[in-house]
Amino acid sequence: MADFKTHICWGIASYPIFILLSLSAIELLPVQQLQDSRLIGSGYLLYVLGSDLPDIDSKSALIKRIIEILIASYVASALYISIISPRVQPFLLSRLPSLPVAVTLSFSLAIISGLVVSKLTNLLSHRGFFHTVWGSLLYGLVIESVVIFKLESFGGSMNHTETIFLGIAGSSGYCLHLLLDKIHGVKRTRRSDPGQESNTIL
Repeated sequence: MADFKTHICWGIASYPIFILLSLSAIELLPVQQLQDSRLIGSGYLLYVLGSDLPDIDSKSALIKRIIEILIASYVASALYISIISPRVQPFLLSRLPSLPVAVTLSFSLAIISGLVVSKLTNLLSHRGFFHTVWGSLLYGLVIESVVIFKLESFGGSMNHTETIFLGIAGSSGYCLHLLLDKIHGVKRTRRSDPGQESNTIL
């Protein structure tokens, strides 16, 4: 199958084609136009990330280690803000007279929780769900959900076309990975069966 460098290089090289096709479609369809040019840059990051993301289920893949770090950091921060700080920290403060010690222990608990959750990726089987079109759709939906949640939380504004554009950018990069794997799989099969071509001619 294609390696990390191949997936990322193809992701970088093919994004301008994605821009051309998606912006042309937006112009032709009766939908709102993109208002913020920064979305092109955000879409690029999501597209290139998606171009190697399916390998999150491979134990030796670089993307898996990167995603583990992101998951551990995000879960630790989210848990600390939503649960540990408002509930666990007051309990520790009632037992400990020092605020710095209570905060340090509380966030240490958040870090440990984040690391544990990030290791759940080890349970994934390589070339399983994440190497399917359903995985690409899930990635696109996660992007849209996170964007909508952040907009609602921080009072930002973005039209439906812009939100969908980011989701499709991620899903398209993801599908590019699946396509490259198929192409490399076919090439490898042909190389490993040297008699195939001669059999076909006969």
